[in-house]
Amino acid sequence: MAHNSMPRFAGALLVVALLTSALLVAAGCSSVPELGEATAEDTYDFGVAAAERGDYTLAIEIFKRITLDTPLHETADDALVALADAHRAISDYASAEEAYRRLLSDYPRSTLVPEAEYKLGMTFFDQVLPTALDQSMTEQAISQFEYFLAAFPSSGFVDEAAERVLELRTRLAAKRYDSATLYFSLRQPKAARVYLESVIVEYPDTVWARAALLDKARSFAAEGSRALAEGEYQRLMELYPETEEARTAATEKAALSG
Repeated sequence: MAHNSMPRFAGALLVVALLTSALLVAAGCSSVPELGEATAEDTYDFGVAAAERGDYTLAIEIFKRITLDTPLHETADDALVALADAHRAISDYASAEEAYRRLLSDYPRSTLVPEAEYKLGMTFFDQVLPTALDQSMTEQAISQFEYFLAAFPSSGFVDEAAERVLELRTRLAAKRYDSATLYFSLRQPKAARVYLESVIVEYPDTVWARAALLDKARSFAAEGSRALAEGEYQRLMELYPETEEARTAATEKAALSG
């Protein structure tokens, strides 16, 4: 179940001392330290405090201990998400993904499932490469966010996920548009227009679709293909009215007729 992440330290000074002592004794040891008489709730709160001050190594050990020792406790799902968050904070994305997926498989009825699904998408998002490089992680992030949006339309993370999808789709559209630009520079307008059309059809929700339509119309105009150019200008005006590109299209189309 979801747990209050704000530490409850009132009356827990002894617990903190025990935890700190145990962890110091365990320094340099590969095994997870013994945490004395601390309850799972107190241990979780101490882990949250460690994460909040940026001590992710300590936080990971604490949250891992909870998931190993008390997997049926009400804080176990919270600890698992917190464990994944801590791994992600230090860019250990493989471990973060593993922990989020473990929450989804081991605690499918947890109220934290939507959050874990969203953060799994963020784990992929954090690994996205520049547009000039491989975009497989971009595709994976989009797929995960789109699943999340369909499965949990009432989640508090919906707006953020939708923004991420548009951002990532815009990246892919930009990569495709750059390919078209390259072919234009190589004086291969037909190949360039193939890429432009793919931007228009596959990424209509991005700014690059409007740019692609404008470039496609202009390329026909430059070749003297007036009818084809007018068709693309009109297409742009109908698909994206009230945009700067549509106003430009109207002006350029009128110039063709003049």
